[in-house]
Amino acid sequence: MGLLITAAHLSAIAGKATPLMPGLLEWINKLCPQYEIDSAQEYAHFLAQACVESDHFKTLQEYASGAAYEGRADLGNCKAGDGIKYKGRGIFQTTGRANYLQLGIKKGRRDLFINHPDLLEQAEYAVWSACEYWAGRSLNDAANHGDQDILKKKYHGKVLDLSPVEFISISINGGYTGMVQRKAYYLKARQVFEQSV
Repeated sequence: MGLLITAAHLSAIAGKATPLMPGLLEWINKLCPQYEIDSAQEYAHFLAQACVESDHFKTLQEYASGAAYEGRADLGNCKAGDGIKYKGRGIFQTTGRANYLQLGIKKGRRDLFINHPDLLEQAEYAVWSACEYWAGRSLNDAANHGDQDILKKKYHGKVLDLSPVEFISISINGGYTGMVQRKAYYLKARQVFEQSV
């Protein structure tokens, strides 16, 4: 039996409780163990990233309009309006037509999220999409390294030496946005789980 995440854990990591937390909690506890995200160390990394991406568990939709993603071939945004239609959603802010399509394929309904992008704002799919992303990039492997370990990651043609939290942050965000926050929330999450054991 893995760790059971509680409302106290989420509100301690985020700094306060939010209306989204009860729904997210239900699905975190149901889905994360299915993806072998079940130890304090794995949850500390996973929830720290989710906290930053969802603005402290306050939103499951990116605040920006998504217009900046218009025409982004790397996201599969090939049709007019794709940037706005497939802006960031879920606790890891899944972004872009290609990623929405991939999630539909994983669910066995190819166009599910293409036709209904707002499904990713429902707690179940918000958590599930993050678990899929995490597992698809083998981020438990990085999460289970010691904080002092150095991991190699190719980024913009260079091989970088990164700590596990940096490696996971770049894997989720695609860059360094919010890196200081991500590190701080990871340390906070570790502290929260250490105190609750």
